[in-house]
Amino acid sequence: MSKANKPKNKKPQKAINELIRAFICVLITTAFAIIPILLATLSGAIDIKLDYGYLFLLFVAVCAFFAGFTVFYKLYQNKLTDNEIIINATEKLLKGEYDLSFDELSQDYKTVGERLKEIGKLLKQTQTEKDDFINDFSHELKTPIVSIRGFAKLIKNGDLTEEEKAEYLSIIVAESNRLIDLTASTLMLDRLSNNKFEIEKTTYDLAEQIRKTVLLLQNEWEAKNLEFVADFNECKIHSNEELLSRLLLNVIQNAVKYSNDGGKIEITLKKADKHTTVAVTDHGIGMDEQTQKRMYDKYFRGDKSRSTQGNGLGLSMVKKIADLLDIELKVKSQVSKGTQFSIIFKNS
Repeated sequence: MSKANKPKNKKPQKAINELIRAFICVLITTAFAIIPILLATLSGAIDIKLDYGYLFLLFVAVCAFFAGFTVFYKLYQNKLTDNEIIINATEKLLKGEYDLSFDELSQDYKTVGERLKEIGKLLKQTQTEKDDFINDFSHELKTPIVSIRGFAKLIKNGDLTEEEKAEYLSIIVAESNRLIDLTASTLMLDRLSNNKFEIEKTTYDLAEQIRKTVLLLQNEWEAKNLEFVADFNECKIHSNEELLSRLLLNVIQNAVKYSNDGGKIEITLKKADKHTTVAVTDHGIGMDEQTQKRMYDKYFRGDKSRSTQGNGLGLSMVKKIADLLDIELKVKSQVSKGTQFSIIFKNS
């Protein structure tokens, strides 16, 4: 590195600045001590003999000098340097203390202080999200595990009919599947939240993807004797097929879950100049305003009775995928009348 490109050492300049401040402080203190005496002498308020006047003023000046220097030294001694303030802040971050203050930092280091405060806020937010995740996941994990253990104990203790054994084993299998689904959904949501998913877009037929999704859920909607009404033709779209497939699966599966037996689900696909919209409409239990406000929250389920299967992660995943793929979501819902979920794509 050439001399011209070497960073300038600011330490000598800083030391000189501190000496200048000290000198000014002493001068001001001395002036404030001597000037009133001079004014009082000139005005005749006090009478100082000429022989002793200079000695008296000299004595006052010396006292003022030492007083000013002592005050400055004490202030300087108690004041932390910029480097010490920054080092203390980084040590706090390492200890998990994320609320930082840099009121004493000089103007030259204000930018560094602001960046450290931003880092502290991000770390605090990450810590909060991690704690919430652990608490929520532990709570959701506990229910199926307790259920599996309880029914396994009943089978182990014996004295059951074959029908009871079959019923309890079915519950154990269902709860095991629920655990697998919960774990897989949580891991996928974590990948989406941390941008660990490679988004490669291709052009394909959205209408065909919707048909495949409906067929994938055939066992579920046939069990409830639901009628599907589809109104769409071939529609090419440029997006990530895997992520969009998960989004459509969760939205249509929700419509199936919350539809009444023997009900109807309508799916429309309309392409305009600027937007392509997929609307999934059911005529089931619907959602109140409070549920609509929280429907994208992790592990939240609007069905307080837990009569429907699920882990409360479906719509959280839908929202994350929509954000990644630049998709707009709109929901209209009324209690006991049903829900319309609109997925809006910007045409490229």
